[in-house]
Amino acid sequence: MYAESLKNEQKSPLYIAEFEQPFETCKVGTNYAVYEAYQKSRKIGKDLIDFHDMIWPNEIEAIVNTLKVNDIKNFTISCRSTNIIDCLAIFEKFNCKMNGITAIKTGWKRIDGSVETIPALKMRIG
Repeated sequence: MYAESLKNEQKSPLYIAEFEQPFETCKVGTNYAVYEAYQKSRKIGKDLIDFHDMIWPNEIEAIVNTLKVNDIKNFTISCRSTNIIDCLAIFEKFNCKMNGITAIKTGWKRIDGSVETIPALKMRIG
């Protein structure tokens, strides 16, 4: 159970100028899944962009291209979807590989005050 959401009390080291504006004003070709994952990750104070929501296989090329254009080489995937193996295979086609497993913050505090963490796949482009 969660007592309250984690307040944005800490400054996130994650900063991409392109995504600090409304999505509608971003460069043409910017993938919305990346933009949304950035916004959520930054709000929680994560070091890397984390994809917590469903990743659709047909979006992966655009996701990787948007990450590359913004010089993002590392990110995490904490989505627990059943298609994650299929997605990892497609990510590999675009020179993006799993680079281990880590634990990331969820943005929620437990009743005892500790920050909720979950496992995530570490990913690397290149």
